[in-house]
Amino acid sequence: MIRKKSISIRSKKTTYDILIGRSLLKENNNYLDLTLADKKIAIISDETVHNLQYANFLDQISGLKVDPHLFLIEPGEPSKNWGVLKKVLDWLTELNFDRTDYVIAFGGGVVGDLVSLAASLFRRGINLIQVPTTLLSQVDSSVGGKTAVNNGPAKNSIGTFYHPKVVFCDTSFLGTLPERAFLAGYAEVLKMALVFDKDFYKFLIENQKLISLRDEATLLHIIDKSLELKSKVVEIDETEQGDRALLNFGHTFGHALETYFSYSEKLLHGEAVSLGIVLAARFSSQEGYLSERKLENIDEHLHSMKLPTVTTQIHNGKLDVLKLLTFMKQDKKVVGNNINLILLKDIGNGFIERNVPFHKLEKFLQLQLS
Repeated sequence: MIRKKSISIRSKKTTYDILIGRSLLKENNNYLDLTLADKKIAIISDETVHNLQYANFLDQISGLKVDPHLFLIEPGEPSKNWGVLKKVLDWLTELNFDRTDYVIAFGGGVVGDLVSLAASLFRRGINLIQVPTTLLSQVDSSVGGKTAVNNGPAKNSIGTFYHPKVVFCDTSFLGTLPERAFLAGYAEVLKMALVFDKDFYKFLIENQKLISLRDEATLLHIIDKSLELKSKVVEIDETEQGDRALLNFGHTFGHALETYFSYSEKLLHGEAVSLGIVLAARFSSQEGYLSERKLENIDEHLHSMKLPTVTTQIHNGKLDVLKLLTFMKQDKKVVGNNINLILLKDIGNGFIERNVPFHKLEKFLQLQLS
């Protein structure tokens, strides 16, 4: 029997549970019956998740006395924009939802970010339940209360902090996840280990074959451990005024690369994070923090997990560094002509390097991306 796990987030504003296991909605029918009784229910998903997993979702809630409304968006990062957000809000208004009703985000990171922002804005806050369906959203984006849409070249630049009432990390929804998307989600798992926990990193190295095979017990462990690490930093720094920024390791470079490739399928978010991890690790090594041997170890592990480590795997040519820097200057960690970067002193020991000059980054990227 696969163990079921539960983690609680206790922030200054709220407390909620993250449930981890298989067929969680079905197992929690009694809780959902009490929670959703006499409420309108809106399920917002994307077309791909709907086609692959909505039947599973409906089967799990078939015992409930609910008649959910369904709204579908186009899959992919381009849907995370003002226009789609407005459509969701208009739809909830037309259905006459009130703040005591419930919105369920059923999908990956794009759906979760967009829907949670809509929930935070509608009636100044409607009840939200997260049902993440990708590894990336289960280990990271569904938890912690960050909401966002992109604003042109500025990724995640418009958003709020708004927590769900509960998160269901159900491994049954991962069964139809394409290999590429699954591996992209793994980049966020690795990020947690590199920044916070050397022993977890060792576990990932030793069990990479089981992870690739999606062994359920191993998956439950890495989801549980990733969320345990994230919950600790979120509880201490809910609105990212300090150490929560460590969760952005690999993302400063990664977000800029995503924008460079126009949020297209050419580069998934987790693949961009993988490239960002390598660049941040190389910068850490250049600055004298991370040893060459450990840098090589990180690179080799990402390569063995079939994640990109060099931009030529995405684009067979030299990138325009000045254009990439323009996108990096949209990052929320920019301070004047400098930027705060998340680097590694060692594996399992991330830190914030403050006020890195952009001219220094330019020289670094010209060398790395030539």
